[in-house]
Amino acid sequence: FLYVLFRPQWKSWLVRGAYFMTAFGTVLALCIAAKLLGFSRGDSLLVGLGIITGLLTAVYTAFLFAQARGRDFWQSPLLSFHFLIHSIMAGAALLVLLAPMAHPGSQALEALRWILFAAILFHLLSLVVEFGTPHSTDDSRTTSKMILRGRFKVWFWLGVVVVGNLLPLGLLLPDGGLFLSVAGGLTLVGIYVVEYIWVRAPQLIPLS
Repeated sequence: FLYVLFRPQWKSWLVRGAYFMTAFGTVLALCIAAKLLGFSRGDSLLVGLGIITGLLTAVYTAFLFAQARGRDFWQSPLLSFHFLIHSIMAGAALLVLLAPMAHPGSQALEALRWILFAAILFHLLSLVVEFGTPHSTDDSRTTSKMILRGRFKVWFWLGVVVVGNLLPLGLLLPDGGLFLSVAGGLTLVGIYVVEYIWVRAPQLIPLS
């Protein structure tokens, strides 16, 4: 990691991502230090920097995958959007999972509930677009079929669509802390499964 930082190849998204993660970690450390020391000045600046560096950290992997030219499925223009929406889902899901323990019934929790609900809807829409739009190469079409109807169909339809998206949507509708916590946990499970599929499935296609 230090070699990547001190001997960077700036054309590589691995290097860019390393700097994004380092910047994000630095901002988080400053936020924690300011909180512990009781400093309130610069809060808005740190929050702004945290949002920017956090989003860069979340989406850079899409561009790193896109540099792997031999894996056509990773060349999808929607890949960066997938990572972005997953980061929003994961953040909201984790906070929804933990917030009822600390602040039950708070306005922030209600806002998180609707943020997660909207993020899941966008995620489902992105999946419809991803698999409803014709793929341009044989490899990407084969990967798509493998996910929808082949080796990963149970993982996708049950793990991603049902467990990770539809069930959380239903649980987010009632106004209850336990329902929200379960929805948050299931959403995180769904994100893990979909990331596993997106990474693993293209690697099973032989390189030409």
